[in-house]
Amino acid sequence: MAYIAPHGLDGPALMSAHVAGIEACLSELDAAFASGDPQLVERQCQQLQSSLADSVVVFRRAGQAGQHPLSDDLKLRLTWAQARVLAQQGAVHRAHACVDRTLGALLPREGSATYGNLGLSPAAKAVNAYR
Repeated sequence: MAYIAPHGLDGPALMSAHVAGIEACLSELDAAFASGDPQLVERQCQQLQSSLADSVVVFRRAGQAGQHPLSDDLKLRLTWAQARVLAQQGAVHRAHACVDRTLGALLPREGSATYGNLGLSPAAKAVNAYR
């Protein structure tokens, strides 16, 4: 479930609510990854994107109104959120690489000497040239 900042907030309270929303979306995304449900992961990713987009709008409006949109505390919280995103991204990349390696071993590409005709591989041709 996406976090929605309460209406009627302004200034620092509104910005803090948006950062809390981003943090909540990241926690929900962590849970979705743990569940292994790809549709749930997709939904949580979309909710995180929506929360980030809404937050950018609020922060820009605050900046245009002459407010300092990010206190030191909010900057720190966003830095931690960024670290969480990078950790999640790293886990996804590692899983993708693992699947690619496994599929590459099980289903070699055409022209690969792994399971194909070994006599046609470049190494085999080089050895045969000296026979």
